[in-house]
Amino acid sequence: MVALAAWRRHLQRGSAALERGQYAEATQAFERALSEAPREPRVLLALGRERMRQGRYGEAEELLRTAHREAPSSASAVALARVIGLHLGRAEEAFALVHEALAACAGPEESSPLQVVRGELLLEGGSYLEARVAFAQALDDSLSGEPARLGLARSFNLEGIAMSEQGDDERALFAFKRAADLDPGWSGPCTNMGVVFGRLRRGAKAVEAYHAALARDPENPVALFNLGTVLHELGRPEEAVRAFEELLLIAPDYPQVRGALANALGELKELDRAIALLLEELEIDPLNPGSWSSLGLAHICSGNPERGEECLRRALELDPSYWNAIHNLATLYLTQRRADEARRLLAHAFAVDPERSARLCESEPGLAQLREPEPT
Repeated sequence: MVALAAWRRHLQRGSAALERGQYAEATQAFERALSEAPREPRVLLALGRERMRQGRYGEAEELLRTAHREAPSSASAVALARVIGLHLGRAEEAFALVHEALAACAGPEESSPLQVVRGELLLEGGSYLEARVAFAQALDDSLSGEPARLGLARSFNLEGIAMSEQGDDERALFAFKRAADLDPGWSGPCTNMGVVFGRLRRGAKAVEAYHAALARDPENPVALFNLGTVLHELGRPEEAVRAFEELLLIAPDYPQVRGALANALGELKELDRAIALLLEELEIDPLNPGSWSSLGLAHICSGNPERGEECLRRALELDPSYWNAIHNLATLYLTQRRADEARRLLAHAFAVDPERSARLCESEPGLAQLREPEPT
């Protein structure tokens, strides 16, 4: 019985540790193998991949380049192309390496992983249609089929984003649905569908999409924030509060979550909690006119109009065109029978946003009576 060389034993131990998810133990074993066989391509490749996983891309490139020089292979070309193209920003060099390796391939078992990394490089550059072709060529390979399918999902998601930015919402929704079907564990496409449905004012469908995203990733902060926002807009503040509270637990630094939660609590007349949250938000961002405006309204609703007026005035100092603060302050002046001040603010509101101001006057006859007549 022939004993294994020391480097082979270390390489096998490292590979077994990787399968168990014991990354530190695997790295240690690969390093020992390298000390025994510093030019062995299999050892260089194994340790190079680990250095890439650790984010030590310079070291990974050196190891993988040596492995590829010693014994060029599809595996070493794939790993090296990923490092230099996706992590070190040298896409042109990575494409050249992949194309050279593809030209030397003997069959699909070697070419499929290269097509996958070629697709990843194309996605990095935003070429989602070309990437889709590359992933499709690798899809039927038993070893590369899974990463190819996930790559296809990302190409459809990128297409959806592009279509959405161009205003083609129906094609965007179709692309996001394809992405979601291809990668059932990825919440991103479902979240993106929710955004498009929300823009189309299809609130119920948006809620459905955000719930689908959270079923895949219960801690997706964007899905939670957007879900809470849509629920609030749909007049379902209790559910909105639950979404925002969940987000506050898992991502307490998420932008504007306290203000959003406070606004939903205000709908439920939980004004003390709302005020406390808005004060916390203003400690984080004291120059946010939205927080000052919401705090002013909360104080007014809690029976402290003087403090409410101060906060609303502060909001308008920060942003004279902040329509909600203009509206709330004008309404306060109207209730206090300060007609001249309310009239001036109403005129300012029409200058800032005529459509919203007209709708406001339709819903609040008292303000409508203060509106200056149109010149004839």
